[in-house]
Amino acid sequence: MIVSNIRSSAKFKQTALIVDDQAVALNIHQAIFESLKLNLNIVTMRNPVEALRWVKNKQIDLIVTDFSMEEMDGMQFVQAARCTNNVKLTPIIVITVLKSKHLHKAMISAGASACLTKPVSAANLGKVAYFLLEVNKQHYTNNIKKLV
Repeated sequence: MIVSNIRSSAKFKQTALIVDDQAVALNIHQAIFESLKLNLNIVTMRNPVEALRWVKNKQIDLIVTDFSMEEMDGMQFVQAARCTNNVKLTPIIVITVLKSKHLHKAMISAGASACLTKPVSAANLGKVAYFLLEVNKQHYTNNIKKLV
């Protein structure tokens, strides 16, 4: 049997990119994802500009980014990511210490799939990530079916 969709293989792992310029926060979010056992390849990057360069040639299934970063903020990161062809539909979760409803709405308007407030619980991040990964998998599978 030929596998027309590599993502349907039992051995396939989706890829999550975590971007945060603070090493401690990056390690915490990575540990949360590892504890969730979502069968992910987890890539971490501290520089959002380098992360944007890196995703141009990769298939990413989920991006988790901090809002407050030195090189660019989460809004700028989301807007730049949405201009990258292979990231246009990739779910992006923005995590911020700012509890402003206005900011959260602005992030969603800019293209974020979800905006969570720190400290984010493992259960909440896991629930949102699992949902977005499943939506992404379905979207990809539906596009493959259209091509076949």
